[in-house]
Amino acid sequence: MSLISTLTVEDIEALEPSFYGPTWMKNPDGSWLLPKYTLGWQIAGWCAEYLRAEDGGPWRFTMEQLRFVLHWYALDEMGRFTNRKGVLQRLKGWGKDPLLAVMCLVEFVGPSRFSH
Repeated sequence: MSLISTLTVEDIEALEPSFYGPTWMKNPDGSWLLPKYTLGWQIAGWCAEYLRAEDGGPWRFTMEQLRFVLHWYALDEMGRFTNRKGVLQRLKGWGKDPLLAVMCLVEFVGPSRFSH
């Protein structure tokens, strides 16, 4: 007998999800906690201008993907990256492959470095 079969519907609905990493952190007012300095906004604009989605329209990040990019390209006060290691672990179909393909293009020819 599994744990799931012993839980009632009310028990399951009362479960709280676990969130790890900065992309899920919120401010006290409920807004998303975003990095103060980041190249992510320029990268999102560059992607919308130069990359195309499957339907031929401009590339658009989902809100969660955008938060990931904002944090991945976060900078400190000296212009150094604050994050250089990370894990993106999501369910099948979330869009990991397209996101990481876009990030590879950004690293190859996009605005992925701070130049003061």
